[in-house]
Amino acid sequence: MKKILKYLLKKVHVLEIIGNTQKWIIGISICSQFAEKDTIFVAKKGKKTDGHKFITEAIQKGANTVVCEKRPVILHQDITYVIVKNSMDALGTISSNFYDHPTKKIKLVGVTGTNGKTSVATILHDLFYKMGEKSILISTIGIKIISQEFPTIHTTPNIVDINKYLNLSIQKGCKYAFMEVSSHGIHQKRIAGLLFTGGVLTNITHDHLDYHKSFEDYLSTKKSFFESFLPKNAFALINSDDQNSHKIRKNVLAKTYFYGLKKKADYRIKILKKNIHGNQLLIDGHKFFTFLIGEFNVYNLLAGYATAILLGKKKEEILQKINTIQPIKGRFEQFISYSGIRIIVDYAHNPDGIKNLLKAIQEITKKQDGRLICIIGCGGNRDKEKRSLMGQIVYETCDLSIFTSDNPREEDPEKILIDMKNFRSSLNKEDILTIVNRKEAIQTAIQMAREKDIIVIAGKGHENYQEIQGKRYPFDDMKIAKTLFSEFS
Repeated sequence: MKKILKYLLKKVHVLEIIGNTQKWIIGISICSQFAEKDTIFVAKKGKKTDGHKFITEAIQKGANTVVCEKRPVILHQDITYVIVKNSMDALGTISSNFYDHPTKKIKLVGVTGTNGKTSVATILHDLFYKMGEKSILISTIGIKIISQEFPTIHTTPNIVDINKYLNLSIQKGCKYAFMEVSSHGIHQKRIAGLLFTGGVLTNITHDHLDYHKSFEDYLSTKKSFFESFLPKNAFALINSDDQNSHKIRKNVLAKTYFYGLKKKADYRIKILKKNIHGNQLLIDGHKFFTFLIGEFNVYNLLAGYATAILLGKKKEEILQKINTIQPIKGRFEQFISYSGIRIIVDYAHNPDGIKNLLKAIQEITKKQDGRLICIIGCGGNRDKEKRSLMGQIVYETCDLSIFTSDNPREEDPEKILIDMKNFRSSLNKEDILTIVNRKEAIQTAIQMAREKDIIVIAGKGHENYQEIQGKRYPFDDMKIAKTLFSEFS
């Protein structure tokens, strides 16, 4: 694929152009290391580095055009310099132009919130596939076009990759796109230039305060998605039971709908029975059983149901397929050992997530005799305020708490564990076990467990690595637990 530069600059807020715009462009790069011959290099200011420092390197790699916010002191011959007000806004428009405006040809739904983004987006992708529709999923777990998977690093990929994969999905016949929209992605303008058909809000609770500095800032960022990216002809679907939902709905141009279990809403669902295998539900007079476990997953399923209706699908068609949706990898993923010990692996990595997970387990296992054992850690170089909150929730809820390493990144894992234990509790229970090595922590839990006990391994879910001092080492909670059980057997 190649395009003339002048075409790519359509609707870009350009302050100045130095050089020729009648040249071919074969690609877009935001990292100087990956710049190639006849590509555009977009210099953006990041939180840690400034792309303007790497303009010369990008040119040496072959870039023939530079998009930047300030005019370079040294101008290279035969290089076109495009000076813009905001590089990320420009990147969004340029990417959309390069990949032939994919969001004009596909119905894109963005799912945002603290918890449930992956589940709702994945439920929608699976549901539409079962209804015979082709769609693309862009999520924490990866990018999936119909059934073909592509790996990703961020919850919301960069805007170049988003447009590239959306364009590819259209070529493969996709009519729908379901994408997680993170607060980082919104703030860093990784969704700039996209046209959304609809937006879904799952919930908003404590998270990412290392980045956003305050809950108000975090809430404002989420709110900006509904205010700035959803036009009048789009829809906004909001969880009416979330305590911050009324703050989100203000100043939203899109037609707003609500879903929930408790408060008045356009789309409601009732839980008839719940157990460790799933939920018996009632929706629009139709009873069905779902393998998705816990009240939080019922909200996710309802969000998927409501979104499908808002996208024009008939209720009868949705209800025929929604009961076949399977649990998502790393989200309440479980197995039972030969010795009768249940293992549950879940991605819960913030206070609200772990609270909802443990509450769901308690509700559906309250008549059983077994103990609840939880293995949990907190990520390094991330929101430190939530560490003690998560530690307290686990300590006060579980019979046995094992604090361990998650993704310590560049931080000392011992220090993270100290932060997790820095809380006061009125309960006088057994001491918390702190085991830095995550495999040893899982092994200890298995050795201490007995029949009917439940071991929850929280925080990493689908992740198959541990990030330590800038490197990713293979680590899959579920695989390791199964291997340890087989070794003990």
